[in-house]
Amino acid sequence: MKKEILKEEKNISLDNIKNIAEYLKSILKDGDIIIMDGNLGFGKTTFVRILSRLMESEDIVSSPSFTLINEYDIILNGEESILRHVDLYRLEKKEELDDIGFKDKIRENGITMIEWGNKFIDYFEAPYYLFEIEMNEENNRLYRISLIS
Repeated sequence: MKKEILKEEKNISLDNIKNIAEYLKSILKDGDIIIMDGNLGFGKTTFVRILSRLMESEDIVSSPSFTLINEYDIILNGEESILRHVDLYRLEKKEELDDIGFKDKIRENGITMIEWGNKFIDYFEAPYYLFEIEMNEENNRLYRISLIS
């Protein structure tokens, strides 16, 4: 698989990540999958909240840690769509994904953002986006968006 870095921003705090969300919004299309990689507490759900607002959602974004999948109504490229927010933290085996019909669900209309998808990275078929959040310095992060093809 090929990894092409599309955007990388350094020394970004949680307070000013809107420009990263605006960039991601500008490249997303129906059916896209974004696997989010970052340690616990690095702001993955906060990022989904900001992105959903940019996509005109009025829904309240919350962590899908216990529900596994939350869905929000959005506007994607001028059309009504769905933002699927997934958290795979509690799952241990990729067979659990099949048990809940996950592959069919994420291929439906809309976009899917997956927290802790890196645990099952071989499960996902390219192309997809890899959204990495790394800690640089205290309260500063590096955000990297790559296309995996």
